[in-house]
Amino acid sequence: MPNLIIGSRGSKLALWQSNWVKDRLEEVYEGLSISIEVIKTTGDKLTEASLAQIGGKGVFTKEIEDALLDRRVDLAVHSLKDLPTVLPEGLRIAAITEREDVRDALIVTEDLRKYIINSIEDLPRNARVGTSSLRRASQLRHARPDLQIIELRGNVETRLRKLYEGDYDAIVLASAGLKRLGFDDCISAYLPITEMLPAVGQAALAIETRDDDNRANMLLEVLNHQPTRYAVEAERAVLRSLGGGCAVPIAAFAHFKKNRISHKLAVEALVADVEGRRLIRRQISGQAQDAEALGVRLAEMLAEDGARELLPRIGGVQTPGPDPTAGGEIGVSTRAEAPAKDEATNGLSAEPEGGSANDAPPQIEILALPPAMPLEAGTASAAPVSALALESETIANTENGDAPRPLHGHRVIVTRAAKQSGEMTRALEAIGAEVISCPTIEIKEPSSWEQLDRALVHLSWYDWLAFTSVNGVEYFLGRMDALRHGRGELESHRICAVGRKTAERLESENIVVDLTPERFTSEDLAREFAERFGLHQRLYGSRMLLPASRTTRDVIRPAMEQIGVYVEVVEAYQTVAPAAKGENVARLLRDAGADYIVFTSPSTVANLAAILEADHLAPHLVGTRVACIGPVTAEAARSHGLTVHIQPEEHTGKAVVAAIVADSSEKRSAAVVL
Repeated sequence: MPNLIIGSRGSKLALWQSNWVKDRLEEVYEGLSISIEVIKTTGDKLTEASLAQIGGKGVFTKEIEDALLDRRVDLAVHSLKDLPTVLPEGLRIAAITEREDVRDALIVTEDLRKYIINSIEDLPRNARVGTSSLRRASQLRHARPDLQIIELRGNVETRLRKLYEGDYDAIVLASAGLKRLGFDDCISAYLPITEMLPAVGQAALAIETRDDDNRANMLLEVLNHQPTRYAVEAERAVLRSLGGGCAVPIAAFAHFKKNRISHKLAVEALVADVEGRRLIRRQISGQAQDAEALGVRLAEMLAEDGARELLPRIGGVQTPGPDPTAGGEIGVSTRAEAPAKDEATNGLSAEPEGGSANDAPPQIEILALPPAMPLEAGTASAAPVSALALESETIANTENGDAPRPLHGHRVIVTRAAKQSGEMTRALEAIGAEVISCPTIEIKEPSSWEQLDRALVHLSWYDWLAFTSVNGVEYFLGRMDALRHGRGELESHRICAVGRKTAERLESENIVVDLTPERFTSEDLAREFAERFGLHQRLYGSRMLLPASRTTRDVIRPAMEQIGVYVEVVEAYQTVAPAAKGENVARLLRDAGADYIVFTSPSTVANLAAILEADHLAPHLVGTRVACIGPVTAEAARSHGLTVHIQPEEHTGKAVVAAIVADSSEKRSAAVVL
C-alpha cells in the first residue's frame, strides 16, 4: 500500500498527536506506512508574541495547509481548537477523533500545593495567573477581579518551567494536552465547565485533507468519532457565526444529554469582554442532526442578549454571520445570510441563562396503543391474565409455600434455543407445567465478521441502530468490545429495540433506547417512526443499521425505505438448526402428547420443518395448541400448515406463558359448561 505523509507542527504535543494518528492507522491497515513531516508555522516562530498581536488561529495552520494544497503532505493533524472555522478552498476535515478530557486544568506552584486548591476561588488574593488565552483571561477576571492575569506563551514544558521558576503563582492549561504528554500529575485542580467554559473544539483532534483525495479520506473514516463530530460542529457554528477566533473571548461546549425521555445535544456558549466585567452565557439543546443550526441559533441568542455590544470592542462582528477570513483572525467579517429564525430553531429548544438542558419538563408524545390483532377463531390473547400479574402472584404464593398451579397436568414443548429457554421454562414449571425441551435453533457466531466489522468501522454513517433480538444486541456489543470500539460511539445514534427484552438488554448496558414499537410489524414500525421522528428528524435520507441473523425476515427494510430511511442489514450472528435426527424429533413430538408448543421466532418454525423434512407441520402436532410470540412468528407457523391458537399482544415470553394460562382456563370453563 502506498505511503501517507502527515504534516505536523514540531512541538512535543503536536508530534504526539501525529504519532497517535499514525499508530492507529497502521494498526488498522496492514502494510500502510506513514511518515511525519515537521512544518514550522508562524505561531511557532513567534513564541513570545500574544495571539491577538500575531493574528489568531490561522497562525498555527497556514503553512501546513499550504503544504497540503501543494501535495507535499497528504494529511494534517491539528488540535481542533487551533483550526479556523472556515477552511481554504479544496480542503476538508476528514476525521475528528474522540475527545480527551475537555476541562481546563489549574496548576499552582510548589508553595501553593501545600494548601487545598480545588478551584479558582481557592487561589490567594492578587495571585499571578498565567494564560495565553483571552477566553480564559476573561473568565478568570470575571470570577476573581483581584487576580493578576499575565501573558504566558510557549509549549507545555516552557509554561511549566516558567511557573516553577516563580514567574507565576498559577497557570491554566488544557488538561487534554497535559494528559497526552504525561504531565497530569502536575494538575492541582480540574476546573469544572461551570467555572471555565472550554474553547471551541478543545480536546479533539482534527485531521485535514484535500477534498479530492478519496483514498486518504476513506482510510481516515475509521478515526471519525461521530458524537464528538456533532458536538464540535455545533461549537464551531457558534464561533463562525460570531466571527470570532483566538483574539475573541468566546467559549462553547456541546455534549449529549441522554435519558429515557430524550436524547439531545446540549450546547452552551459565552461571550465576554476582555476585562471580564461583562459575560453573557446561554444554552440551547436539540437533535444531534441539527448541530450546526443549534450553533447558529445560539450565536443569535448571544447577539440578541448583548454580545453585539461586546464584539466590536474585541475585534469581532456586530451581527452573526459566517467568517470569511478563514480563521476568525482579528478584523471585521461581513455578514452572510443566516437561516430564517423558524428554520434555525426547527426542533430546537432554548434554555434561559444558568438553566440546564433538562430543566424544562420534557414533552412526551403519547402514542395510542395498536388495536388488538385479529386471530383465528379460538385464538387466545394475554388479556385475561397479564404476565406481570401472573409473575407477581406466582412469586407471592411461592414464598408462602402455596404457589398457584394452573397448568398442573399440562405438557408444553419449548422450541427456543437451550441457553435462552431457562426463564420461560422456570415460569412454566412454577405454575405446574411439565416442560419438554425441543430446541430447534442454535445461536452461533456469523459465518464471517466481515459485514459487521465494516459497519463498525463506518458507524458514523448511520443515524439509527435497530435491534430485533437480544442475540443481535449481545453479538453486536461483543464485537464492538473485541475490536476496541468504545460504547461512547453509540451516543449520537438513535436506538430502536423491537421487544421489551431487547430494550432491557440494551438498558442493562446503559444504552438508552429511543423507540420500542408496541408491535413488530413493518407497518407499525414505519408508522411510529414517521409519527414520532419524521417532522424534526427529517427521516428522508437517513440511514439505519440492523445487526441481525442472515435468516432474519426482511420486514423492516421495505417499509422504512418508503418513508425515506435506508436500512442496511448485516449479519451479526447465525441461527442454525441443531444436529438432531428427524426420526428422533418426530418420535418425541408423537409420544409427548403435548397440550401446547411454543415458537419464539420464525427460525424455530422453519428449523423444525427442516429437521422433520416436512413442509407441513400439522400432522406432527395433532391435538397440540400452537403459541407464537409475535405476528412474524405466527405467519411462519401458518406458512407451515399450522393453526395459531395463541398470540399475545405483548411479544414477550412472559406474555406467552400468561396467554397459555388464559387459554387453559378458558378450555376448563368451557368443559364445565358442557
